[in-house]
Amino acid sequence: MINKQKTAALTLAAAVLLGSYSGSANAASSTADTVISNKPLYEVYTAAGTGAYELTNGKSAAAAFREPTSLLYDSGADAFLVADSRNQNLRVVTSSQTATAAGIYIGDDELHSPMGSLLDGSAAEAAFNRPSGLAEDASGAVYVADAENNAVRKITNEGKVITIAGNGVMGSADGTGEAARFYHPLDVAVTNAGVIYVADTLNHVIRQIKDGKVTTLNAASTRIVEYFPGVVEGVGDYADGPLSQAKFNEPSGLALDAKGNLYVSDTGNNRIRYIDFKTQTVTTVAGGVTGSAAKYEVNAPYSVGGYADGKAASAKFQTPRGLTVTPEGGVLIADSINHVIRYLNHGVVTTVAGTPGEEGRTSGLAGSAMLNRPTDVVWMGQGAFAIADAGSNTVRVVVPYAVPEQVKADGSIHLLYHQNVLDADAAPIIKAGTTFVPLRVLTEKLGFKVKYAGGSAVLELNGVSYTVKSGSAQIVKKRSSGAAETLTLRSATFTSGSRLFLPVRFFAEELGLDVQWLSDAQAVLLREKKF
Repeated sequence: MINKQKTAALTLAAAVLLGSYSGSANAASSTADTVISNKPLYEVYTAAGTGAYELTNGKSAAAAFREPTSLLYDSGADAFLVADSRNQNLRVVTSSQTATAAGIYIGDDELHSPMGSLLDGSAAEAAFNRPSGLAEDASGAVYVADAENNAVRKITNEGKVITIAGNGVMGSADGTGEAARFYHPLDVAVTNAGVIYVADTLNHVIRQIKDGKVTTLNAASTRIVEYFPGVVEGVGDYADGPLSQAKFNEPSGLALDAKGNLYVSDTGNNRIRYIDFKTQTVTTVAGGVTGSAAKYEVNAPYSVGGYADGKAASAKFQTPRGLTVTPEGGVLIADSINHVIRYLNHGVVTTVAGTPGEEGRTSGLAGSAMLNRPTDVVWMGQGAFAIADAGSNTVRVVVPYAVPEQVKADGSIHLLYHQNVLDADAAPIIKAGTTFVPLRVLTEKLGFKVKYAGGSAVLELNGVSYTVKSGSAQIVKKRSSGAAETLTLRSATFTSGSRLFLPVRFFAEELGLDVQWLSDAQAVLLREKKF
């Protein structure tokens, strides 16, 4: 979690950028830094980006990116620093404005995208080449895994960009400063003591930078695959155990926990690994059993991936990337090719945002919204987190539903439709665990038309009719073309004060609405699943 000082990135941006991420539906209502309790209430919105593959500054809603790959969040300024990878720069995003924080434009390549380069200097003069992972130290300085420059860069609090390891030449070598060699590093993490860890992705190793010296922490892979007869390549491997003997396959995401140990997104193995520096061991914490062999098909560079929630050992991922540790000790995972955000907590993996296997940039309830190749996730506090949604060229935010300020736990039952309070001439009533509302609410607020026939009420909407009778738990549902079917409610309808009361959950779910009970506010919440 980023400290609340003004970061170097924000120092580089104009003061006009500083603002608050706001919006009646977007602000988190809960201060609980927990994911599981907020899961049913999570909503996904786009914080910045139209989805266009361009470079556009200005209003965040109209901004454009080219594969935003990594995020830092400054909770004090309520702003993001974004590694806009294929635009070869870093951007600052607030609720209102998006601007370039560092990186220059030096021309387009043959694909009409900005070219990268390696150049130190002021933020306005420096050049990057596929900037990827971002991290911040205790002083607020920012570190960048500059992937195609095969280097680790630093943005000082004075706004200077310097190269602290590597010199643009790919390779694998320990050493100090320019003597070190990396191969497409994709992420960095920094301890409170200033030790830097690097996911040296295509070298398949984790590197450490301490007092300026680069060292390799684990064993290099010696596995070879033959793609075609005579065409071979060195690829990653898998081994748990002592850190010096452990092996990775394209590690690409790093996150430090409260103990100073390191979670690693072992992308090519579709597993989440854990480095315990006290015991100097590596274990698999999700996507497989510690020590079990990775399943490589013949001459396949990567293990077999998939999608499955459940116990961590049997959970499946498809190219997991960025990680963040939550205050409750869980790990959010950008499961990129599954197009979802997963959560590892207490040995269980759950999906908390996105529609598995479906790509898009649709906002809505977290389980119905669509993401497109998310590559990073960052904790924001108050139960919220943000996503670098690289495939949709946007920055997304995931926040718990905010109860309208006027709704109080006053002993009565409230009915909410998104941020609107649905007033009725009679308050909802709970009987046998079911919330009933007056017929008028369904007709006026949810759009049903009603007519009375033979002592029954017939509700109609979109070519479907529902016949209900007071005191009965049976509802007859009939489509304009098709046979009628009789459905049984958990509790019978009833009349009170000359008003017919019907179960709100039944009719809301018939319309495809999500229904939640908000115990703190004593309210029934109805929401469309996609916004």
